[in-house]
Amino acid sequence: MKLLPRNAAGFTLVELLVCIAVIGVLIYMSIPQGTFCGPRGQMTGTLSNARQLHLATQTMALDTFSAGGNGMDWTMQASRGRTSAVPLAAYFDALTKNNYLTKSDLNKLLTAPGIGPKGSEPTARNICFKIFQVDGQSPDDQPLFVTANWQPTGLTRDDPYGKTGFVVFAKSGSGGIYKRTSDVTNPNIFPTGSKDGHPYSYLALE
Repeated sequence: MKLLPRNAAGFTLVELLVCIAVIGVLIYMSIPQGTFCGPRGQMTGTLSNARQLHLATQTMALDTFSAGGNGMDWTMQASRGRTSAVPLAAYFDALTKNNYLTKSDLNKLLTAPGIGPKGSEPTARNICFKIFQVDGQSPDDQPLFVTANWQPTGLTRDDPYGKTGFVVFAKSGSGGIYKRTSDVTNPNIFPTGSKDGHPYSYLALE
């Protein structure tokens, strides 16, 4: 009896592994991305929001002085070479009325898990950030935005990230995600003085 030649059209091991890999990628892409977004991924999104809010604030500050704009000096109102703190609502009005951000975009940037304006006017109680008083003379590493769960006495609020960690964004445009450590209960977790003599401010706009 004569044997028929073996059919050589089957899968090789490499081809089979490639097929399995492709199927795995397709399954991963079909699962909602929120499934993989834990607190770390959410805090990364909040850090990105802080970066966009910083860019709008920085642009407003530059325009105020270089082009005679109607905004303000960072989160402080410029007046005859001096600065004074303004209410939080005035800061938001300066951003939106001068077209640095739309109200809708501003509300999105101020939203994080469990907290956000949700269509109402943004206030100190319903936004995800504490926003500090900062002016043109403030040190570059002065914190500008810190997630609201950070308080001078520690991580005491549940929203947005409880004791998991918090997001900090500085005047210079740098920011990061910080985990809870034994130092978080120390109100001086941020610098208290600068090498150029300008003070840091930890007074939040209200």
